[in-house]
Amino acid sequence: EQLGRKLFVRDSDGVRLTPAGRQFLPHASTITRTWEQSRQDIAVPDGYETLLRLTAPAYLWDSITSPWIDWMRAKRPNVALRLEGSFPDLAIDQMAEGLLDICILYLPRPHPGIVYETLAVDQVVLVQHRDQLGSWTNNYILMDWGLEFRVEHDRAFAGMVKPAISAGLVFIGLQHVLSQKAAAYLPLSAVSTHIQRGELKRVEDTPVFQRPIYLAYPENPASSDALDVALTGLRTLARNLSGDQAFAESDRAFSMLKHVS
Repeated sequence: EQLGRKLFVRDSDGVRLTPAGRQFLPHASTITRTWEQSRQDIAVPDGYETLLRLTAPAYLWDSITSPWIDWMRAKRPNVALRLEGSFPDLAIDQMAEGLLDICILYLPRPHPGIVYETLAVDQVVLVQHRDQLGSWTNNYILMDWGLEFRVEHDRAFAGMVKPAISAGLVFIGLQHVLSQKAAAYLPLSAVSTHIQRGELKRVEDTPVFQRPIYLAYPENPASSDALDVALTGLRTLARNLSGDQAFAESDRAFSMLKHVS
């Protein structure tokens, strides 16, 4: 009735689709799959009081995500956790729709009802493959860390690099550097292990950039107590990270938060 079209008819042979029904069938299948996925996403597993869903960059697993899971299991064993992988823009849309509770990201996008705060600050350093031939500028992938990074980058390397490849994900940039014997600006927390193994090396006499890691969460969460505990855990872990050489104090960050309302 809402579509204003008859989708099926009944006759002596049973029920059959009308031309409009056949046209609508692919959309109906999509709606059904989306509904089922949403139902699974928000369902609380048996034996647990509530469910918290978090998405974070994969390379932060060892430093933040995995320790946070241990924190939650110790502090709130009755809270089920769901770990998601998503692009930041999609994650914020999911949060606005009530399908995500916590998002750790680099580029905050203002959205009504969503709170942002600085969680930690990555040190972003220029690294190159140990077997890269010639200057690092000969095979360089430009990481898209946002407008402020591009301004600082252009100021530091005006006219020096003309990269043919750019990427916005740490995983892609790191894999390209490793497989193609290239160079890139990458978070020190993501490349420290590779430097220790001798696979990568830092390029001397190049600037170190600061890149804030932001925490996003709903202003009015469905389960405020569980979310408060989760956020406390993330903040505590982030404070501990300030002593790590891969991270800097938050007051040294680019002032991106001023752009977020």
